[in-house]
Formats: sequence, structure tokens, C-alpha cells
Amino acid sequence: MREIYKYSIFSIVIMFLAFSFGLVRAMYDTVQDTFSTGVLILHIIFAGITGGFGVYLYVLANRTGLLFPKFIGVGNLVSIGIAGFGGLSYLLTDYEWFTKVMLYGFEFSLALTSMLIGYLYCFMRHR
Repeated sequence: MREIYKYSIFSIVIMFLAFSFGLVRAMYDTVQDTFSTGVLILHIIFAGITGGFGVYLYVLANRTGLLFPKFIGVGNLVSIGIAGFGGLSYLLTDYEWFTKVMLYGFEFSLALTSMLIGYLYCFMRHR
């Protein structure tokens, strides 16, 4: 149980780091090109780790056998996918609208991850 809680909290921290690196990259985009590229690489790495933890939370939600956590887990994976699609699409097309898609996907994912962690913590605490 404690391991699940630690991984869940680590997932939230990783999401904030991915968001922070994306924000730093956006702020320093016009100042230094090499610094911006390094931060972009860190942003993509932490976003990938976030996706991995999203899959882990989905597996935990499936183990409960209840529909509500499964739906939250699926919604979380879809939100992470939308954020990833928006980010990669922006890199390929340089169309500003995709940054908003990435941001909103991240915000939904953060909300659903937090909800799922709380639900799983309450559900698994009694096991």
C-alpha cells in the first residue's frame, strides 16, 4: 500500500516537473536556442514518464474491479495522449493552437490523476 502511495505522489511530482520544463522552455525560447533545446528534451522525457505512470495508475484502477476508477483511468490516459499529441503536433507544425491543446490535456490529466490517486488510496487502504 505504501509503495502505491509513493508511486502516485511521484507521478504528480513528475507531472509538475514536465509542466515546469515546458514553461521554462516557452519563456526562454527566444533568449538562447541551445538552452531551450535542452529544456525541451527534459520536458519530453518527463512527459513520457508521466505517460508511464498513467498506465500504472490505469492498471491499479482495473484491479479494483469497479467501473468508476476504470473510467477515470481511461480518461487519464486519453488526456495524457491528447497532451502528447498537442505537443508533438506543435513541434512538427509550429502552429500555436496545439500548445493550448497540450495545456488543456495536461490540466485534465492532472485533475484525473489526483482524483484517481485519492480514490485508489481510499480503496486500497482497507486491503
